[in-house]
Amino acid sequence: MMENKNGKIIDGRFFINNDWYPGGLPSNIKLDKYAYPETSFSFASFYSKLSEGFALGFASGNYGAGNFWVGPNGKVTVGKYVILNSTNILCNRQITIGDHCMFAWGTVITDTWLDARAFNAGHRKSLLFELAHSNVRFPEFSEHAKPVIVEDNVWVGFDAVILPGVTLGRGCIVGSRTVISESVPPYAVIVGNPARIVKFLNPDDTEEAKQQAMKEYRVLM
Repeated sequence: MMENKNGKIIDGRFFINNDWYPGGLPSNIKLDKYAYPETSFSFASFYSKLSEGFALGFASGNYGAGNFWVGPNGKVTVGKYVILNSTNILCNRQITIGDHCMFAWGTVITDTWLDARAFNAGHRKSLLFELAHSNVRFPEFSEHAKPVIVEDNVWVGFDAVILPGVTLGRGCIVGSRTVISESVPPYAVIVGNPARIVKFLNPDDTEEAKQQAMKEYRVLM
């Protein structure tokens, strides 16, 4: 058993101090400095067998007991200064989130979806039968998984759904309850279902813009 100020390690799992859920964090997740996982309940359906199946970057946080359903071959990577607010992630292959992103309540990101065979009632019945008899009760449709990429400085509104194969371009904004099935270009504002782009933002988060802001800040100081 090992201890630090935030909890203790028992049999390879990290147990957060005062965590209401007794499961502990899996041994194959990486927490960067100041990362905030909130509760191990978020990993109750985490089954990744990769050496690093989940990474939460510097000063990023999982709030509101978001859920990470990750299959045996799944990998989730979250960058720096990211807010996951009751965010639900379903991953059978790979989901990558960049830096300075914000996800509002109830957002869903999934790299996995049923294919056209799901229109057949018999096929759906067989899937449910397999799921009911699975030891982990995890919906593994990994053969249909398509990686999802969220680039830096993306904001996603509450109850929005990001579907497999999507790339959200840098600086884009996704409106509340929007369903994204195709990639979104950088700095787009996209809303609705079916989703539509309503405007583009000025790219004010470039390296040049940041350096200019720092110069102006120094002058004010």
